Order: sequence, then C-alpha cells, then structure tokens
Amino acid sequence: MFSSFGTSFKTKNWLNWDGCGLFCAGITWFLHIWAAWVVITKLLDPWMGPGAVTTMKLKKGEKLEDLGDPALLPNNKNMVLFTFHCVAFLTIAGLALIGHGKAMMTNPGAVPELAAPVGTVFGNEDEDDTKETDVLLEEKGKSDANGGVERRTGNGGANSDGQNGDAEAGNKSKPKKVPHRTCRRCGPKSFKPPRAHHCSICNRCVVKMDHHCPWVNNCVGIGNHKFFILFISYTFLSCFYSLSLVMYRFFTCLNVMRGAPCMHKPTDTLPMILLVIEGILFGLFTSCMMLDQYTVVTTNVTQIDRLKGGDESAPYHEVNETFGGDKGVEMDWFLPTMVVFPASIRDDIFGYSVPAGDDETKFARMVTLV
Repeated sequence: MFSSFGTSFKTKNWLNWDGCGLFCAGITWFLHIWAAWVVITKLLDPWMGPGAVTTMKLKKGEKLEDLGDPALLPNNKNMVLFTFHCVAFLTIAGLALIGHGKAMMTNPGAVPELAAPVGTVFGNEDEDDTKETDVLLEEKGKSDANGGVERRTGNGGANSDGQNGDAEAGNKSKPKKVPHRTCRRCGPKSFKPPRAHHCSICNRCVVKMDHHCPWVNNCVGIGNHKFFILFISYTFLSCFYSLSLVMYRFFTCLNVMRGAPCMHKPTDTLPMILLVIEGILFGLFTSCMMLDQYTVVTTNVTQIDRLKGGDESAPYHEVNETFGGDKGVEMDWFLPTMVVFPASIRDDIFGYSVPAGDDETKFARMVTLV
C-alpha cells in the first residue's frame, strides 16, 4: 500500500506522507463531520425535527399551541424545513470534503521524469543504442544548409543527422547541447518548465505552483487548484449556513418564553458554543483565502510568480487555468470534476512534452481530452 501512494516519479497514486499535513487533513475532516453532527442533532432536531416534540414540557391542561408561535412548533411544515436544511447542509459539507479529498490526492501538476521542452517529438530506440531519441522541432533547419535537423539523445547531447552534405561525408563535429532549464533537486537531467517551482515537501517540481497547503496536505498547482478553491468555498458556505441557523434560532427565542425553539439540554450548550466559534474562525479564514485567490483565478498568475516579480499569465489568455474552458462560468465549475484543457494547447499551458507510453505521464494525458 505504501509503495502505491506517494509523490515520487514511480508511485501510481498521489499522496503526500508528510506527518504534519496528514494530521491537519484529519483535523479538517473531523471538524466538518463534527459540525454536521451538531447542526443536525443539537440545532435542527430539537428545533423543528422529530426531537422537538420530546422537548416539550406541558403543564396540566396545556396544549402545544399555548407554548409559543405555532409556526415554530412541531408540525408538517417544520418537518419539511428540517429535511430541507439537513439535506442542504450535508450537501455543502459533502462537497467541501470531496473537494478536500481530491485536492489532497490529485497530482497537482508535478513534472514527469521524462518531460522535455515543448516542441520535442519522441522517437523509438535507434541504431546508436540510445534509449530515447527526440527531435526538437524548433531546431529544424539550423544544423546545416541542406535541411538537416538536430537530434537530442537521452544524455542531453545533439549530433548532426542531415540527409546529405556533411552527414554523408561523415562529419563528426562535437555535439551541441539543447538549452533548457533543469532542477538540481529533482535530478540533473530533470527538465523544469518555465512556470514550474520546486516544492521541498512534495519533493517535486509543480507546474503553476501557488503554495503548499498543510490543510489539504498537498501543493496547490495547475492540477488541483480547482479542487482547492471548491474546498475553501464550500467550507465558507457551511460556516455561513450554520451561523445563520444559530442566529435565527437565537432571535426566535427572544419572542417566546418556552417551547421547542428554546428548549436546550444543559449538555447541548457547549457544542453549540463550539460550533459558533468554529464557524467564525474558519469562516473568516476561508473568506480571506477566497479573496486572496480571486486574483490568481482571474489572471492565471500564482502568488509565487507574483512575489518573484513575474507578470506573465497563461499562454492563452482566454482559457481559465483554474476551472478550464473558454466559455465563461459553467456548471462544472461548481462540481469537483477534473479540469479539461483542449489538446491543442495543453503543452503550451503545462510547458512540457511527454512520451506517449509512460505511466508517470498519466495525469498529463488525462487533461488533454476534450
């Protein structure tokens, strides 16, 4: 199991084994599930659900209608409201957790081991016993005057492969090196695309890396940025929703002396107070994160690039790199579905090319289908 999950070049499933990150991710799931439990069992059920009837304390000769506003007492209308609020809150909390899970276990855009500069066409094994031979399209016509091209072998060298002229004459000039940026921490031969940054926790270069978030135990990059945005957005909605219900119940209690809306068990007071504290703290935190991410989403420029003075946006300005597509806001923007880019521009957005048969490039191929 442990060998199948990780962040290295060879693992099949993405998961960061950082202890602090796993602890924060566990706390996140616990807080969401605990909040849902408090809202349903401690707030909604004693207020308008089946548990409201059991909280009534009738004196001799009293009826339920005598205890307060009939609209707030147990009836069919309130049961519908109880069902609606339960389904709505659980849906929002569920979408937040799904977004969190996908943000944590989705490849954030790590550069594959065999990545090469855009314009590279990968070939098969040739007569020179090189395992990987590829031709840089942008080098065509530069090697000789007779239409030769530069061929780059797996060790980064290049030799003349013209169809006539110097090649036929057995020219053995010194190979030229193909210029490209590499990451010394990923490996001396690891290509580093222009918009990629190395994460010391994931130990990989990530394309369009925004930051490493301990709460999702993962980098936030081009591959999972959408899931991160959905996670913080639905978390904010769940905080706002729960606080609104608590405030509404509190103000209704000011208008009645006793009855279902105001019947509290002493043991329910502490969970309600903690729910309010959690809603305020994480509501403020996620709202600040949403405002902070607004510029990143609209400009396609990450926080790291902005701090380093970079002002370049996506190669294609009309494509939203966080949610995908070029038609504006669509329904799938609000659902935790995989971001899809047109195949014709995928290489330009990611900044690298990959061989077609390599397992480590599964993520890269997955986002090209459109």
